[in-house]
Amino acid sequence: METVKRFPVDEVSEIQIKSSLSQVNMIAGSGSDIVLRWTDTKRRTTEAALDSKKLSVKDHGAITLYGIIGLIQLKADKELTVELPSEFGGNIQIESRDESVRIVGVTGSSSLRVKTITGAIDISVTDIQHYDLNSQSGAVIMHSVKSGKGIKVSTGNGNIDCFCAEDVSAYLLDCHTEHGKCSLPSLVHRGGKMINIHSQTGNITVGFIDEKREN
Repeated sequence: METVKRFPVDEVSEIQIKSSLSQVNMIAGSGSDIVLRWTDTKRRTTEAALDSKKLSVKDHGAITLYGIIGLIQLKADKELTVELPSEFGGNIQIESRDESVRIVGVTGSSSLRVKTITGAIDISVTDIQHYDLNSQSGAVIMHSVKSGKGIKVSTGNGNIDCFCAEDVSAYLLDCHTEHGKCSLPSLVHRGGKMINIHSQTGNITVGFIDEKREN
């Protein structure tokens, strides 16, 4: 059964999503509403509550009920997607187990924190204040992003690809992989915004709108 809930954006200053079993879609509705969509089953349910301007989304269900094959089928092509009205300016916190997390077109004074276990993190066409992204084994891909204060990304063995739609001179890079490979701009700058990217075994690629990347 699909559930749809709407929340006026001016009543929300923080969003917290904790998802381990469900597929949640958060989109910008007509006007300036935040619209949530998800589908419940007999063995898992999702609830959304707004309290003191904090919008919390959490699912319920025992993972052990599904078994290995059931979980594989449940996770097939699942992703948690977030699109928000431009009027939203609060903090966004997302925790996911195996779902991919996709953030699209979020702009404004927001800060974003995403943590996954095996799910990939995919962020595109966003212009916010700060990014804090972490995955144990999923890849992190950032397309055409801008940041007001900086970007922090870390993975265990997932690859990291970050392309900023800004000049390289605006940033200071701190990128390191222990057993992977780094592809970075040829010139080093000391801009006011930090890009801090670390991986244990994954490859790291960083690019900017005015720079070619070198191996």
